[in-house]
Amino acid sequence: MGRPKSYDRDDVLAKAMELFWAKGFEGTHLAELVSVTGVNRFGLYSEFGGKEGLFQSALELYLREALSEYHRSLEVQPFGLENIRSYFRSMTYGKSYRGCFLINTLTEKHIVAEAAFRAAADVLLEVDALFLRNLQAAQADGTIPPDKNVKILASLLSTLDSGLAIRGIVSPDEAAKNDLVEEAIGLLAGAAR
Repeated sequence: MGRPKSYDRDDVLAKAMELFWAKGFEGTHLAELVSVTGVNRFGLYSEFGGKEGLFQSALELYLREALSEYHRSLEVQPFGLENIRSYFRSMTYGKSYRGCFLINTLTEKHIVAEAAFRAAADVLLEVDALFLRNLQAAQADGTIPPDKNVKILASLLSTLDSGLAIRGIVSPDEAAKNDLVEEAIGLLAGAAR
């Protein structure tokens, strides 16, 4: 009979998520995971299948939390540009900002397992759909001109989202981010400021 676990799986995942988020898959070493989580190598292999499995589980935790944030802003009735503005304004950088784990994972495409890459890519597509729903509503209410292709605009907003996540690492200026968001909202409505 094996020894009972002396750790909380959710706590281990949260700690691993923070480390992978900060250092990426390739930059994170198993010894660091052992140190940060307090679980020995055997325990990590037994519970998660090793570094790759732990990364996948930590990424899935992050993606669930990230999607919850997207839904909190972008699934508010009535749908429209105000939801999009609200989402982007809720994005904060802070002193310890380290980007977006989803974007960081996508940039490690040739390093991470296909399942991890696919999970991150699928969330990006879901975010496109959330933006699209709000853009369609804005077009229906006349805020966005009828000749604008809202599907392309949804992809543009996802690209802006990714870009702002990266930009915040280099220049965590909230005011500049908000200016970019307002300019983008103005362009969506067909009237640059």
